Amino acid sequence: MIAAAGTLSGSAGCSPVFGKDRKRKPGPVPPPGEEKRRFFRVECVLRTEFRLRDHQSWVPAEVLDLSVAGMKVRFDPLFRGKTLPPERFEWADSTFRFRLGGGFFQIGGCFLRVYMREPGRFIAGVEFTDPSPEQQFRLVELYGVFRRRTPKIP
Repeated sequence: MIAAAGTLSGSAGCSPVFGKDRKRKPGPVPPPGEEKRRFFRVECVLRTEFRLRDHQSWVPAEVLDLSVAGMKVRFDPLFRGKTLPPERFEWADSTFRFRLGGGFFQIGGCFLRVYMREPGRFIAGVEFTDPSPEQQFRLVELYGVFRRRTPKIP
């Protein structure tokens, strides 16, 4: 299950906690297992959709890992006939929605950066924007649905 390894500190919008400089150059991506995180992340494959603040369309994406603070997503960067550059997603406010219980569960988030590109696909980190305890519970519920659908996971 998704469990807290520390406490969640809230932040307003997608402003990084290190200051107002939203275009700060990101550092290198640490190897798997050497990341410093406040919450445990679990690998999964879930469907989601996101909408950037300045776009009206919902864009399909796959969740590759999930925690109560954020997730890693893979998506096609093609919007309305043109491919958006990775920089367009850095610190971009977005709304994410998941199918859950016959409806949709929505949560605000912010793309941190695109850190891997596959042919026609981006993989990016997302930080949820001040998730409430109820939203955190719904994220755990999403992972539970994934686990029930995939019984061969230890």
